[in-house]
Amino acid sequence: MRWLLAVVLSVLVLLMLTGCSEKQKDAARMEQEVKDLEGAGDTSAGALQQDSLADARRMADAQAVPDEAAPTRRPMPAAPAGAGYTVQVASCENEDFARHLVDVYTGRGYEPFVTTITYNNQTYYRVRIGSFESLAEARALQNELSDRFSLQTWVDKTE
Repeated sequence: MRWLLAVVLSVLVLLMLTGCSEKQKDAARMEQEVKDLEGAGDTSAGALQQDSLADARRMADAQAVPDEAAPTRRPMPAAPAGAGYTVQVASCENEDFARHLVDVYTGRGYEPFVTTITYNNQTYYRVRIGSFESLAEARALQNELSDRFSLQTWVDKTE
C-alpha cells in the first residue's frame, strides 16, 4: 500500500513540475515579446520614449527619399465616434513609431486608433484601443492587455 502511495505522489509531483515548466516558458515568451515590442531591456517610460524616438529617427534617416518620390502615407486610424472610455497603450512623439504600434496591435487582433495632442509645442500620438460605454468594459480590456503583454496602460474618458 505504501508503495502505491509513493508512486501516486511521485506522479503528482512530476505533473506539477511539468505544469510549472510550461508556465515559465509562457512567461519567458511573453517577456521576450514585450522586450521586442519596446526595443530595449529598460522598461521605464522615459527610456522607452527615448529609445523609440531614436529608433524612429534611424528609420526615417534610412528611408529618406526626395519629396517627389515619396509614397503617399496611409491615414492613421481615427478615433471611433461617441463618448465613453478607451484604453491608451502608448504616447509617442514620433508618428512612424505610432504607426508601427498600430500595426503591432492590429496583428494581435485589436482595433487600435491614434489621437493627437499638442503640449508645449510638441505633438504626441496617442495609441489607443477600444471605445466602451462603461468603465468596467474598459478596465476589462486594460486587465487583458496587462495579463497578456505586461503593458502599463490606462483608461481615459473620451468625449
